[in-house]
Amino acid sequence: MSFQHLSFDDRVYIQESLDKSISIHQIAKRLRRTDSSIAREIRRNRFRLAGKAHALTECAFLRSCTTMHGCGNEDCSQNCNNCYEICGSDRCPDFCEAECPHISKSPFVCNGCEKHIRHMVCRFPQYVYNAKRADVSYHDTLHSSRSGIALSPEELTHMDQIVSPLLQSGQSIQAVFFTHKDELPCSERSLYNYVDGCYLSARNIDMPRKVRFKKRYSHGDSRNRDPFAVGRSYADFQKYIEAHPYVNICEMDTVIGTIGGKVLLTLLLRSCSLLIAFLLPDKSADSVIQALNDLSDALGIELFRETFGVILTDRGTEFSNPYALECDRWGEIKTRVFYCDAYQSNQKGMIERNHEFIRYVLPSGCSFDALSQADITLMMNHINNYPRESLNGQSPFALAKLLVKEELLQVLKYHRIRPDDVILKPFLLKKPNR
Repeated sequence: MSFQHLSFDDRVYIQESLDKSISIHQIAKRLRRTDSSIAREIRRNRFRLAGKAHALTECAFLRSCTTMHGCGNEDCSQNCNNCYEICGSDRCPDFCEAECPHISKSPFVCNGCEKHIRHMVCRFPQYVYNAKRADVSYHDTLHSSRSGIALSPEELTHMDQIVSPLLQSGQSIQAVFFTHKDELPCSERSLYNYVDGCYLSARNIDMPRKVRFKKRYSHGDSRNRDPFAVGRSYADFQKYIEAHPYVNICEMDTVIGTIGGKVLLTLLLRSCSLLIAFLLPDKSADSVIQALNDLSDALGIELFRETFGVILTDRGTEFSNPYALECDRWGEIKTRVFYCDAYQSNQKGMIERNHEFIRYVLPSGCSFDALSQADITLMMNHINNYPRESLNGQSPFALAKLLVKEELLQVLKYHRIRPDDVILKPFLLKKPNR
């Protein structure tokens, strides 16, 4: 048996077979369907013929009817069943249409009836099956069954109360679904459709902006000959990781506010995607070296060396002194520094993608000059407690609790925030006097 929907060709065959008085069983056998499937198709899509020729129909009680004076004339001596003005119209309260045996049982239509074929007068209601009309009805039903929403008003209201406040706080639909999938009566894809269809209070404009990648162009390879990167290229990094497979890898970069103003130094631990950020007074090599040394002093060189075993960064001028980056204040080696190939930011793609979360709170062109390190720490707590699909719905902070030393989180002042309390919008850092 075939379990696919009937095609237009199948419906044409059904109509032609009915016109030839072929039984439903034979039609079903030819189309490899059950008898009941063909019978439902015929009964569902048959239609009644209309017009003057089919206006008068016979009453089921015609032979036994004794009703008189339906016209209101008390002097009339005829039964109403002999008067077409009364019998077969709404003037008789007892009228009931008679049904032809062709309609009440298989084949349920008049297609193969001799009277219908010869256009003879028939006093029964006439129903026919038409393949084109049936196919149009099928496609209309298919479309309507997939439109609208399959939720009750109560379910939609409940979902709106959960989802909309979180979207308006800067969270993505994906993160909301990870946190509340047991409470939501739909799939993640349907949730996107409900927001896109304006069924919820939140709108597309409330969702995190889409990442836009500019088309890359060739810059040449002159930057790949930077003297400070000799022996520290990306190929050297890969060889080092192959020789030391258990070393912890950290990606490093900077995020600028306005030109000449304060910048952020960012560090990302690949093992758990924990993003760390420090506010620097400027984008200079001295400021970066000072920040790393301060962190090394706070953690102790052993914990720093264990946590930031290898640092991969780009070839920006702020990272152009690898020897100072690798050593602490007293010249002791605390890490190893390697550089991506020139204009190949994809080689440290994890930190580049995580910068997108910073831009949700601090849009491009926004000045960092009025911010403090406490503000940056607040922002990083919200970012690191944001669930990620790449982490199977977990947050970087939850994984960091398992994979890094507790002392690191204490020094950074990172703590847990409930997923529903995470805010990734500029108003997170807005102050009354700002």
